[in-house]
Amino acid sequence: MRFPDFFGADLKVGRRFALAASIAMLVAIPSAIAAGPTPASVVGTYDGGQMEVAAALELTANGRFHYGLSYGALDEEATGKWTMSGDRITLTSDPVTAPRYVVVSQDKGPDGVLRIIMDFEDPYYQQHFFALITKSDGSVENVQLGIDGLTWSFQTGAPPKSVRLLFNVYQLVSDPLPLAPSPGYLIHYRFEPNDLGKVEFKAEPVKIVHGELLLERHGRTLRFKRVKS
Repeated sequence: MRFPDFFGADLKVGRRFALAASIAMLVAIPSAIAAGPTPASVVGTYDGGQMEVAAALELTANGRFHYGLSYGALDEEATGKWTMSGDRITLTSDPVTAPRYVVVSQDKGPDGVLRIIMDFEDPYYQQHFFALITKSDGSVENVQLGIDGLTWSFQTGAPPKSVRLLFNVYQLVSDPLPLAPSPGYLIHYRFEPNDLGKVEFKAEPVKIVHGELLLERHGRTLRFKRVKS
C-alpha cells in the first residue's frame, strides 16, 4: 500500500516558494542599487574638517542648508535651499548683498604720484587690500596698501591707465577706475562690507560619493562626512 506523499508535496511547494523568493531578492537588489540615495537618506549634519580647515554642512528635512568654512584668514558661511537629483545635491543661497567699493572722490594730487586712501576707523585694515595698477605699457603691477594707503610714483611720460582694488582674503576685485591727469591721481575709496563672508551659491553642485558629500571650494575638495542624522 502506498501512502500519499504529503511530506514530499510540502517539500516541493516549499522549494518553489524559496526559489521564487530568491529570484525576487536578486531582482530587487540591483533595483535598490540603481535607485541610489534619496533626499531623506542624506538629511543630517556633516563634518568637512581636514588639515588647516574647519568646515560643516547641515542638510535639514525641510530643504534648508547651513554651510560654514574657516580656512586660514578666510571665514565664510551660507544659508539657503538644497535640492537633490540622482547622486548630486545643489545648494542655492538666500539673497546676499555683496560687498562693494565706492569711489568717494578723484582729484589732482602731487605730480607723478598715484595716491590711494581708504576709509577705515582702523588704518591697519588697509593692509588687507592691494592695488592692481595697469601701467602705460599694459602690464599690471600688484602693490599692497599700507596703513597710510598707497603712494606709487610714475614717470610723467608713462602714467598709469587704470587701477583696481583687491581684497585678497576674499578675492574681491573692484571695477577698473580709469586714470588721467584730469580728474587726477588722488583717489579716495570707501569699502562697504555688506554681507562680507556670506557665500552666494547659485545651484552649486555637491557630489554624493560613497555616503560622503564633495564640494569644491578655493581649489580644494571638501569631503563632508555625516556625524549626525
